[in-house]
Amino acid sequence: MKKFVLGFVCGAVLTSTTAVYASSTIQAYLFPVTYQINHQSKDTPSGYTTINYEGHAYVPIRFVAESLGLGIRYADRNNIIEIMKEPSSLDENAKKVWSVQYRLTNSQDQSYVKELLGMPSIEQEEVWRYDLSPVDKYTWREIDHIDVHGLENGDLQAQIIIHWTPQQLIQDVEMWYTDQEGHLMTYYLYQDGSTASALYE
Repeated sequence: MKKFVLGFVCGAVLTSTTAVYASSTIQAYLFPVTYQINHQSKDTPSGYTTINYEGHAYVPIRFVAESLGLGIRYADRNNIIEIMKEPSSLDENAKKVWSVQYRLTNSQDQSYVKELLGMPSIEQEEVWRYDLSPVDKYTWREIDHIDVHGLENGDLQAQIIIHWTPQQLIQDVEMWYTDQEGHLMTYYLYQDGSTASALYE
């Protein structure tokens, strides 16, 4: 996947002096700004940059969406950036499934994941596994493989596998879960930040 800047246009005439070449055909400028969201100042996390291109400010959309309490993901297959408000009618497990899809990305660390999902069911240095709503005395020894048979039999509602980089940041995520209609679904967050989901048949 080609590198790209996720941003939206703020209609204002802007000036700056530091040039950034986003591709071989356009020239943009670094635009050092501070953000106020709902009258509260927000520091831009490391790795996020605001740029000026042809008089418009392009801002990091994940930073803005999450600052507004929204979820976001990039579906590479359809070239869609999806922004969504967290549904209010979800149970605890469904909220975790939603959070994996709309809140996890490659730059997040282990403390963030534990805050979002709780403690993993099985934890190793390079991989974690979460079992959501397992039946009593559920066992599955393969930390790095999804228990498809167990999901099909209703032994658990969802299973999440997270791989970590040596810097303890998310490398990739695989999640299988049963949706509200009883369908078995898959979701992947890849190393390049793109995502994919499908119905398992």
